[in-house]
Amino acid sequence: MSLLQQSIQQFGRFSRNARLYLISNALSGITLGIIQVLYNLYLVSLGYNTAFIGLILFAGTIGAGIAIFPAGLCIDRFGGKAILIWASVLIGIAGAGQMLFRTPPLLLISAFMAGIGGAFILVVNVPFLALHSTPEDRQQLFSLNIVLSLIATVIGEGLGGFLPLWFRSLPSLMASLPMGISWMLAAQPLARSYQLALLLAGIIAAPSFIPLFLLQDDRLGRQQASKHADGSKHADGSKQLAWRARLGILLADWRQIPVQTLLFSPLSVMITVYLLIGTGAGLLLPYFNVYFVQHLGASSALFGTIDAAANILNAIATLLAPWLVLRIGKVSALLLPRILSLPVLLLLGLTGSLPFAAALYPLRQGLMDMSQGILQVFSMEVVPVQHRGLANSSYQAAYQVMWALGASLGGTLIARLGYLPVFICTTILYALALLLLGQKFGHGKYHPIEEEPIQQPIAS
Repeated sequence: MSLLQQSIQQFGRFSRNARLYLISNALSGITLGIIQVLYNLYLVSLGYNTAFIGLILFAGTIGAGIAIFPAGLCIDRFGGKAILIWASVLIGIAGAGQMLFRTPPLLLISAFMAGIGGAFILVVNVPFLALHSTPEDRQQLFSLNIVLSLIATVIGEGLGGFLPLWFRSLPSLMASLPMGISWMLAAQPLARSYQLALLLAGIIAAPSFIPLFLLQDDRLGRQQASKHADGSKHADGSKQLAWRARLGILLADWRQIPVQTLLFSPLSVMITVYLLIGTGAGLLLPYFNVYFVQHLGASSALFGTIDAAANILNAIATLLAPWLVLRIGKVSALLLPRILSLPVLLLLGLTGSLPFAAALYPLRQGLMDMSQGILQVFSMEVVPVQHRGLANSSYQAAYQVMWALGASLGGTLIARLGYLPVFICTTILYALALLLLGQKFGHGKYHPIEEEPIQQPIAS
């Protein structure tokens, strides 16, 4: 109970924009939970196999990869509030297409558009929270953001498992539709029950827009942070000249850096880590619901319960992550839980027992993801303040592009060879990423770049 009270008190100390952002994320997390449980199962119920699911995921993530760097420029130009609102609108429209369309071309196009909107949300997330927090409360803010999203996702997963069963029990919803509107819903009862649950998920997401409209414009704060980072002022106020000057200085600095130094810089190492993790995650994570339902024989409701239990454990572990940092240090707290998750992941792929897999799945997710907030803070602290926007775009581009390739390859491998080779490949890729992190930053090699306090754009 004291941990909950401490989190509530800490929430009250965050800035107004940070609190509203946390609320919006939590509200949209319910929709995310429903989609995570049901969307792949919906595609399977339409007659598509894992290879096509991988193609859908590839299209969405390629859209995100293409939009990553333009998203960073738009955020600097228009501010976080405008980007969050319009990106959410785009995701809503594209998401409706993914739930209503059932032909491959339209599904691929809507997935691509949803990926573009998702890219803007991904890129704005970390810099927005960093801008509206101080170094002292940043770790708590990032961890609480993840925890609130996980709690909302748990609620969504519970609903996602239950709603299709409820819809199928209502004959009026499973009846044939008039000719004029028959195109809207699938004819098969199983597919229609999934589709109705997904459409309801979209309606549930609507309240998450309210906190976004209440955000205060943060463009002023970004301009202040930028001036503080590069120390330059332009008397004529020309933003175009400012961007050209900053870009020229940046390119000149990079040309002076030896190639060997650049290749082994913290930024390059972290990009490689995100490449490895993204590939491993794409190979396997999108297919866990299909693995449990089709391979192990679980129902959608049972998998929703298992996934919800995994996120509950993940939320508890994430709350404990700052405490773990204080006890063993940031690098050890980042590496140790993820190392322990690797044998659990292999056992999950080797077992054919549903009860055993149901016990292993939450443990794996709790160990692997409890340090996600630590990784976000860590990846920002190893680069200079003025390069953090570029760094975060690079991280997200590396992760998203490789996730897309991994998802496409994973779906094909599963269709042809089964699940075990994918589990093994993911374990190896995760292990390489952790080995690289330990080699570069372990044993006292981690030295966060100091940042001077800047004027916060919104008062706490």
